[in-house]
Amino acid sequence: MKEAARHGAVAFLLSLGLTLGMLGCMELLAYGWLAALLLAGVTLVMALTSVRKLTRLLMAGVLAGGAALWLLLGGVDTLTEILRAVTLHFTGLNGALPMVAREVAILLAVLMGVACFMLTNRGMGVSPALTITVLAAVLLWLSDQPRVLPWLAPAFAGVILQVAFTHHESLAMRRALPLAAVVAGLALLLTPAEGVTIQPMKDAADKLRDQIFARFMFTQPRNVFTLASEGYYPQGQYQLGGKAEPNDDPVMLVKTSRKTYLRGSVKNEYTGRMWVDTLAGRRYLWSSLQWREERSAAFNMGLPEGALGEDSGLTAYQTVSVRMLDSSASSMFVPQRIRSLNPGGELVPYFNSGSEVFVTRDLQPEDTYTVTAPLMLAGDAGLSTLIQACEGTEDPLYPQILHDYTALPDHLQEQVFRLAQEACEGAVTPYDKAFALQNYLSRNFRYTLDVEPQPENIDFVSNFLVNTKEGYCTYFASAMTVLCRMVGLPARYVEGYLAEPDGDGHAYVTGMHGHAWTEVYFEGFGWLTFDATPAQNRVSETPQEMLPPEPEQPEQTPEPSQQPPTDEPTPSPEPENVPPAMENEPTPTPEPPIAPDQQPDQDERMGWSWLWWLLALLLAAACGLRIWWTLPECCARRAKDEMGRWSAWMQAVGDGLRVAGLPREANESPMAYMRRVDGLRRFPVKLLPLGECMALVFYGRVEPEPEETAMAAETYRLLTSRLSRWQQLRLLLTRAFIPQKKRLFTK
Repeated sequence: MKEAARHGAVAFLLSLGLTLGMLGCMELLAYGWLAALLLAGVTLVMALTSVRKLTRLLMAGVLAGGAALWLLLGGVDTLTEILRAVTLHFTGLNGALPMVAREVAILLAVLMGVACFMLTNRGMGVSPALTITVLAAVLLWLSDQPRVLPWLAPAFAGVILQVAFTHHESLAMRRALPLAAVVAGLALLLTPAEGVTIQPMKDAADKLRDQIFARFMFTQPRNVFTLASEGYYPQGQYQLGGKAEPNDDPVMLVKTSRKTYLRGSVKNEYTGRMWVDTLAGRRYLWSSLQWREERSAAFNMGLPEGALGEDSGLTAYQTVSVRMLDSSASSMFVPQRIRSLNPGGELVPYFNSGSEVFVTRDLQPEDTYTVTAPLMLAGDAGLSTLIQACEGTEDPLYPQILHDYTALPDHLQEQVFRLAQEACEGAVTPYDKAFALQNYLSRNFRYTLDVEPQPENIDFVSNFLVNTKEGYCTYFASAMTVLCRMVGLPARYVEGYLAEPDGDGHAYVTGMHGHAWTEVYFEGFGWLTFDATPAQNRVSETPQEMLPPEPEQPEQTPEPSQQPPTDEPTPSPEPENVPPAMENEPTPTPEPPIAPDQQPDQDERMGWSWLWWLLALLLAAACGLRIWWTLPECCARRAKDEMGRWSAWMQAVGDGLRVAGLPREANESPMAYMRRVDGLRRFPVKLLPLGECMALVFYGRVEPEPEETAMAAETYRLLTSRLSRWQQLRLLLTRAFIPQKKRLFTK
C-alpha cells in the first residue's frame, strides 16, 4: 500500500498541474475545483485497484466498458460539441466554450487522471512525466501565455516527488512532499516573464518557424483571387455586372505552347447576384503523398481512364511557366488538369477539393513556378469522339459531381429554362449540348464593357439573357454555367487570366487579360474548359475560328418565345418579358457573406492545430535526444572511471544479444553464456574473451583495463553489424525506453 500511495500522490500532482494548465489556456479555471475533486477520486480508485493484478484488470475492463457505454448513450455528440467549442475558442470565437465548460472540465479530468496514473508507473521511469511537463511549460511560454505557468506547479512538484522516490525508496512522503512543492514554486518564480532576445538567433528561428508553419500548419485566412482586382466588379464584390474598367497593369509573364486558361478561383454556387465557393473544403499540402487520392480527384489525374487517355494526343502534357510581374493574391494561376507542379523559391503550394491551388502568402514580383498539364479546350479536333468514348467508363465521382454542380436557385424563370432547351435542340451528346450553348451565347449576344448598372432585385443571368443581351466575360461565363446546369450538365464558374502566346511562346499578361469562363464535367472524362465570350470582341483575344463540325441544328437559335411548350415542366412562375423582381425572395445577399479576398476554408477554424503539431515535433525531438543520450558511446563518455566505461560497453553487448534473441539465462555464468553464443557461429567475433573478462571483474574483483574496454566496444560494433535494420531499431528503442535495471547484463 505504501508504494500505491506514493504512486497515487505523484499521479495526482502531475494530473492536477496539467489539467489546471489546460483549463487556464481555455479560460475555464472557474471549474478547477471540479476538476481537482474528480482527479482526486480517479487517482484514489486507480491507486486502490493497482495493488493486485486481478483488480488492475478489473479496473481496465470497467474503464473500457464505461467509455463505450458513454459513447453509445450520447457521448459522441457531447464529444463533438466539446471539440467544436474548443476549436472555435482557439480561433478567437469565445461564445461556444462556456456552454460546455462543465463537460470540458469533467472529460479533461477523467482522461488526464487515467493517463497520468499510467505514465507515472514505476516501470516507466521519470522521463515520460518530466517530458510532458516540460513540453507543457515550453508551449505555454512560446504561445505567449506565461500567466498560466504557475498552475503547472503541482505537475513539477509531482515530477520532483517521483525523482525523490525513485532514488531514495526509504524517503517518507511527509518529508518529500513539502520539499517538492518548494522547489517547484521557486523554479516557476524564477522563470522570466519575457525571454532574452538574441536577434540573429531570433531571425533564424522565425524563418524556421515560418517554413514549418507553411508546410504543416497553414490554417490562416488567405487572399483569394477575384476579378474585382482587375476592375470587373464595379458594383462591388457582392454584385456582378456594371460598367467594367479593367486596367493594363502587368501581372505575369507566361511561357506556353498554346492559348492557356490560367485559373485563379473556382466557384460553385450561384445566388442570383454573384458566384460563391461553398465546396472548397479543407486544405491539402500539394507535395504530401498522404493526399494523393484527393489531388487525383481534384485535378482529374486518372481521367480519361487507361488507354483512352494514353493513346490520345489531346491528353499530351504541355509545360507552362509563370513569372509574376506584380503582387497578387495567394492563388496560383494554373491550368485545370495539373500533372506536376514545381514551385520556385520558398513557395509552398496547397490545394483544396474545389481544385484551387494557392500558397501560404500573397504572390510577389519575381515569384516563379512551372506546371505540366494537358491543355484541352472545347472545340479541339477529336475531343467530341474522345468524350463520347469515355461515357461508358467507370467514374465513381460522377454522382457527387452531378449533385454538387447542377444546383440552381429557385427564383429562376421558366423562360430561361426554355431558352436553354431551345439553344441545344438537336444536340445528342452532353458535349454537343455544351458546345451548342457556347455557340448560342457567343453568336447571339454582344460583347461590351459599357453596360448599364445591374439592378439589385433582378437575377443577373436572367437579365442578361432575356433583357440586355450584352455584357463581358462574367456575363457570358455566368450564363453559360447556368444554362449548362439547366440541361443537366455539371458546370462551374471560373475566374483567372487568359494567356495567348506570341510566336516565341511568350504571353505578356496584364489586367486586360482578366477573364471568366465555364468548366463542364463529362462522365469518365472530367472537367473541360468552355469559353462563351465572343472571340472577335474579347479584349484579350484576336479573332480566331476554332469551331469543330457542329451537330445538326439551326445556325441561328430562335429567340425565346413568351409561352412555354405544353409538354415542358414548369419549374418557375409564368414568364414575362423582363425578369421580375425577386419579391418573394429574401434580400439577395451572398451566402455566406464572406469577402472573396478573405475567404476561409473549413479547416481554418482549426486554429489551434499548430499546437498539436508543435507538441508532436517537440516529442519527436525529445525522443531523439533520449536515444542519443543512451547510446553506448555517450554513456561511456559520461562515465567517471574505467569500470563505468567498461560496464557501458558490456551492457551494450548484452542489449545487442538480447535483441538478437540470445538472452542470458538466470543460472548461466558469463563464460558459459559466451561459450554457448560462440557455438551458434552467428557473429564474426568470439565472445568468450568477454566472458573471461566478466568472470575476472565480477568474481576476482579485478578492475578492467582500457584494452578490455576497447575490446568490448569493438565486439559491440561487430555484433551489431550482423543485426537486421529492424533489430537495430529495436536495440535503439529498447535502450532508450526500457529502464536499465530491467535489462541489466553485467550482474
